[in-house]
Amino acid sequence: MDPLVIVAGIPTALALFGVIRKNRMFFLTGYFLYALIVVPNEIMTYNATGEVAHLAYAFLWGVQAVLAFPNRLNYDGTKVFKSFGIKVFLSLSAVNLFGVLLVQAMPASLELTETTKSIAAAYHGILAVLPLVGVFLMTTDRIPAGTND
Repeated sequence: MDPLVIVAGIPTALALFGVIRKNRMFFLTGYFLYALIVVPNEIMTYNATGEVAHLAYAFLWGVQAVLAFPNRLNYDGTKVFKSFGIKVFLSLSAVNLFGVLLVQAMPASLELTETTKSIAAAYHGILAVLPLVGVFLMTTDRIPAGTND
């Protein structure tokens, strides 16, 4: 099994832990770290193959890193913060939904076996669904206001 798949499980688990604990810092840190795995990998692939698509993938997950950069903003329950949070979460979901489709469309190779593809698609699937849970929690006011958690 590809060691990168094992390493990618750590940020995925961290994001899942953040949702379970309703802790924004763990949630965003998981997404940020996941992007830091994808971006260098895609840039190295671009350098090796020259395929511009890999540069585009690196850019897309770079956007995820920017969106998910962990910060200590208080969730104050205002409409502005709620609207911003929902937009960020939907963007994270869209990036990772694209990741599921991308992994499934790639042909199997020596570097990317069917097992690796399945695991990578599952990670992206989890990371595509978790922000939707956050959107649900924000829209139903189930995230406590005024905390850094």
